[in-house]
Amino acid sequence: MPSVQHSPAPNCKGQLRDSQSTKLKLIKAALNAFTTQGFDASSTRGIENAAGIKRGLINYHFGSKAALWEASADHLMSITEQELGAAVKKVETLEESQRLHAFVHAYVTFCADHPELNRLMILEGTTADWRLGWLLDRSVRPWYRQVCKVFKHAKTLGLAPQMDPHHFYYVLTGAATLIFSNAAEAEALSGRNPLDPDAVAAHAEAVADLFIPVEKSR
Repeated sequence: MPSVQHSPAPNCKGQLRDSQSTKLKLIKAALNAFTTQGFDASSTRGIENAAGIKRGLINYHFGSKAALWEASADHLMSITEQELGAAVKKVETLEESQRLHAFVHAYVTFCADHPELNRLMILEGTTADWRLGWLLDRSVRPWYRQVCKVFKHAKTLGLAPQMDPHHFYYVLTGAATLIFSNAAEAEALSGRNPLDPDAVAAHAEAVADLFIPVEKSR
């Protein structure tokens, strides 16, 4: 006899939506705290206050501050994979002579949209602890391999400077992110908001042009 499928009662659906909404509010507030203050300096009470959530719900939904950190980092990494993954697929449809430039341009644009990613990596990349290990295993190592692969291919074709892919990774990361991570400083120096769309496009073009081989740029 086939089993009868029961739909969740309306009040259960509402409770589920409320729970998911609460968790997302906590994740977003935690991500802001962890990427500006760091893990140790961020308090669960401060995160709950920033989220507008009553005291104790971090432990209820996540169990601990460490578990909340993992959930918020995973949220950010999922966004990163989705957006950069789509950009890489688009780059792969271009002619090979255009791919490295387009790849760099897309990455800089992404960094402007998500400066919190670089802030998180700056804070967590200085100490070899469990959080850095988690980030490396979750997303950073696969992305590192992807960046090196793109650069190695362009270099083989004579379409990239003669530098080690490892150095390319860090030159690209620094050039693509610092102006957006330090947006207040950049605006104070230039009088221009670096997050304005035209400024983002100009910076993306400038960074991409750095990796045109000298003989190709002449």
